Amino acid sequence: MPSAIAQVPIYSPELAALLARHRAFWQRAPQNSFLRTAAIHAPSLPVALPQRDGSFLSHTDQLTPDMIDPAALITQVEQWDPGRPGAAQALDEQYLAYVGLGDSLPFTCPFSKIPWVEAMLGCPIMMTEGQIWNEHYRGDPQEVVDRGLNFEHNAWYQLYLEFLRQMQDKLGPRFVVSPATLIRGVSDLVAAVMGVQEACVGWIDQPAFMARLLRVCTDAVLTVWDGGYKAVRPFQGGYMDSWGVWAPAPAVATQADHSTLLSAQMYRRQILPFDLEVIRCLPYSIFHLHNCGLHVAPVLLEVPELSVIEVFLDPYPAGERKAWEIEMLRMIQQHKPLILDVNAPTFAESEWLLSQLDQRGLAFHARFGPEELGSLPAGYPPSRRWVLAG
Repeated sequence: MPSAIAQVPIYSPELAALLARHRAFWQRAPQNSFLRTAAIHAPSLPVALPQRDGSFLSHTDQLTPDMIDPAALITQVEQWDPGRPGAAQALDEQYLAYVGLGDSLPFTCPFSKIPWVEAMLGCPIMMTEGQIWNEHYRGDPQEVVDRGLNFEHNAWYQLYLEFLRQMQDKLGPRFVVSPATLIRGVSDLVAAVMGVQEACVGWIDQPAFMARLLRVCTDAVLTVWDGGYKAVRPFQGGYMDSWGVWAPAPAVATQADHSTLLSAQMYRRQILPFDLEVIRCLPYSIFHLHNCGLHVAPVLLEVPELSVIEVFLDPYPAGERKAWEIEMLRMIQQHKPLILDVNAPTFAESEWLLSQLDQRGLAFHARFGPEELGSLPAGYPPSRRWVLAG
């Protein structure tokens, strides 16, 4: 793994050639549409939020917007020195900006530890030992439906926009500003509001109410993406997604992790109509799945407006499941570009997996344990780390 962080000029032939490959990826072009990265697989790192009085916050009974200071977090990135030892990890721990990695561009997004839309909908945001998560809505979920959206005065929504405004002014051009952060899919938001168990029962027992709650969650997601893109400027005529892939027009990213608990038929009947609204809201779209949710991939392949499917292989499959998952990935590749995130057990296994796939329209992101990453071939291009230079 290289220790140095390279600096690539914004108006260089090198960057222009890389952006051309990103454009080719979205088009699933026969040539030069393969993107690749290699990095360490690390669990979620704890964070300490800088406060206005100079202290740092890592634990609170409930996190509120006033406890998060965009300027203080952005200042940490402004002062970041790519030449210092451990510079890349120091940046990763801030969850605000990310170095370019292999063929992925460096980018910055609103603090990605916050479950943003869950917070906007009224779910409590908790913080313990530097880890942040949401709990389900503490009142009656009917209140969320009755209240509807009023994001003009929503403190979490305004904080999201404030991050984007300040990042646009202070962190460009070293990092491309992206509105894509921790913005979950509409069915995941329903599960967050109700609780996972209650939502699973609700799809069966309360389909009419679930549709009303989906309506509110969908409107919330659409509002966030609309506001986010209004707050950022294009970079080289395009925009960044949350996987380090540059798109030639605005791109929305969504997901349905909750669908792992549902049948494909139930997903198609009750959730897909709302996911379609999100997929269709911008020129480009990415749909995130885990390998345990691949059973809904055939449903998504029927959606012509869906640009890309992203699959996260975690855990890495074995036995008959492995053969089935590879066949599903090949099926996706017959119709759509594929972003594949892999927690690979070994370098040799990641190379074998790659050999089973078509490199046309493929972004292959391999993640390894520290020892395996340290043994990668010298000068291995997918592991190169870099930032932009004016």
